[in-house]
Amino acid sequence: MRKLLLVLFICFSCVTIAQNTPKIITGTVFIDSIATQDVHIINKKMAIGAVSNKNGRFEILATENNVLLISHLNLEYKEVTLTKEHIKAKNIVIFVDSKTHMLDEVVLEKQKSILEIDTDILTNAPIVNAKTLKLPYANVIQPKDEKTVKIESGVAVSLTGLINALNGTNKRKKQLKKITVEDRNIEKIRKHFTDGFFVYQLKIKKENINQFLQACISKGIINLYNKDKVLELTAVLIENSKTSPYLLENENIRVTKK
Repeated sequence: MRKLLLVLFICFSCVTIAQNTPKIITGTVFIDSIATQDVHIINKKMAIGAVSNKNGRFEILATENNVLLISHLNLEYKEVTLTKEHIKAKNIVIFVDSKTHMLDEVVLEKQKSILEIDTDILTNAPIVNAKTLKLPYANVIQPKDEKTVKIESGVAVSLTGLINALNGTNKRKKQLKKITVEDRNIEKIRKHFTDGFFVYQLKIKKENINQFLQACISKGIINLYNKDKVLELTAVLIENSKTSPYLLENENIRVTKK
């Protein structure tokens, strides 16, 4: 009896292991009955991916109940759960829809001068100048100069110099603030995906991960991360890694059939 139970246990264990062993699944991606190239297929559980060729074909390792993320810049995101039939047939056909791009509303307003007073904020504001403060130089007459402007205090200054001074200081502060915010968000994105994702999946050199993310800022990765659109962010990173100058040298990604 014990021997019989031992044999049954061994058989059951072998079946379970066989079912959980990853297999190479061949698939085809279609959009409107047309095979689609350069579609990214990601196995979320195993953290591996593949890209469809010109015939829409791809190969990827997977097991039953694995979820495949289908993404492309011009297609709607789609998730497909692999069934027992998919694993048995080692084949899957995926149909996706085109993405509709919506533009945000843009409101054009009249440009305001830096010296203009906002009446919505300040109403009946008191006049403060050299005369109201009774300063000793309040009644001094400045020589006429087309390159200078006389402000309320009674002091004549260069209009170009004043604008450059105000705009230059504000511009530097805004640039510094923007760079600081970008650096913080890049660190958050890097920690979220971990260095292993960039090195082993995207083939980016570890010392160049931050430079790669910096180059992807113009693609809207910070906005996607802040809106918790992780799947779209992953697709953007994968797409930009294909032409990145920070790739590991002589590195090829292959899936070997066994």
